[in-house]
Amino acid sequence: MIINQANRDDQVSRLLSKLSDVYALLMEGEGLVRIASMPEICEKIARQTLECADFVVHYTDMKSFWERFGKNVFKETDAMIQRYNEALDNLMQQFRDKMAIATVETIHRIAEDQDLNGMVCVLGAGRNTAKNCLPGTREDILSEIKCWIRSTGDDVQRVLWLSGTAGKGKSAIAHTIANWSHERGGMQACFCFDRTREAERRHEKIFTTISRDLADCDITMRGALARAVRDDNELKHTVDVSRQWQELVVGPVGEASKAITAPVQIVIDALDESGDANTREHILRLLSRKTDAPSSQRAELPANARVIIISRPLQDIRDALLASHVHHISMDDIPPASTHNDIQLYISNRLAGLRNFNDAHFNTLAEKSDGLFEWARLACEHIKSTNRLSQDPMSRFNAVVAGTSEKGTRLLDSMYARILGEIMPEDDRRESIPLFCSVMGQILA
Repeated sequence: MIINQANRDDQVSRLLSKLSDVYALLMEGEGLVRIASMPEICEKIARQTLECADFVVHYTDMKSFWERFGKNVFKETDAMIQRYNEALDNLMQQFRDKMAIATVETIHRIAEDQDLNGMVCVLGAGRNTAKNCLPGTREDILSEIKCWIRSTGDDVQRVLWLSGTAGKGKSAIAHTIANWSHERGGMQACFCFDRTREAERRHEKIFTTISRDLADCDITMRGALARAVRDDNELKHTVDVSRQWQELVVGPVGEASKAITAPVQIVIDALDESGDANTREHILRLLSRKTDAPSSQRAELPANARVIIISRPLQDIRDALLASHVHHISMDDIPPASTHNDIQLYISNRLAGLRNFNDAHFNTLAEKSDGLFEWARLACEHIKSTNRLSQDPMSRFNAVVAGTSEKGTRLLDSMYARILGEIMPEDDRRESIPLFCSVMGQILA
């Protein structure tokens, strides 16, 4: 019995050493523990370790107690020690296996990073949550677009064109849809043109940027894109938008779509701000399927792809996108009463907290807006601004209402003139304008 007890003590000591080995293994793989597949096995190891540690801590007390009993109790202790050892061995092997898989995945990811490194992309051209529609506004049109995105079947149009004149709030809808898709966890990309950043030549980098954004959403898309550029380094920075579209977007998206059925969404906002008609000619040809490439070399987007184009209804864009395969929504067709209510809600939200303002003031501004969200935004900013201490918000409100008689886009021109006139009062223009011209001349030179 004494020899058996000595062996049993030795087994407990080895069990304690194994607990130490488990701890060392976990510390060795500390960085890998953060990988999504690891927490579950780590939790199992932690629970088993605590159970074993509790057994070791109380072993001495248990031994003194069991000495008064027969041999069968000692056999139970031996069996318990064996079970703990086998359980720890099994869990440690599972941990090593997962570490090996995670290491391979990490190496594969690094290799893909090397393949994708150097692709020309536009920074700051993506979705922006700050530009979302105010909750409760534009609900009907947002619902229509979401319904189209979720539609299934090969006969569903894969391109949607949302058109509207300047100031209608098109970009807010674009960002709302893009952020909605991101929140749902889908494969999506959003690319926004900006006329103030034409020097970046965004039209030459549109599809390289979109392809990288899509790759960040899906590992299958990422792998397909990495393979596309692995043996063709020039493809990473080509300005040939036709090659970008076919080899970086359509091809990889088609491959990824074999593994996923959820919508693949691409939002292109403010296409009319890409430059003149010549700069977007090739982009429009690709999106409208009017490319000159032979049909044998022209791949089509998969059935679950959805491309949303937002722009003003310029003639070249109308000519390209008014086609049977394009679903067209015009913001000019939205009932005026619906737009009025949305703008009034927006104004009441932006001017909330100002003293002496009520629904009557908000309704007056909504009527003056002539359906232009951009005018409403500028009016609210102007009313709330503090550039001139002599005017309080109500005085500014009265000045805006009394001085607004234009309609349509001229309404925006009038508001811009009002804001610029306040920044540079007429009395200061004689001195300010030559200084302004001198500074701008040096910058442009």
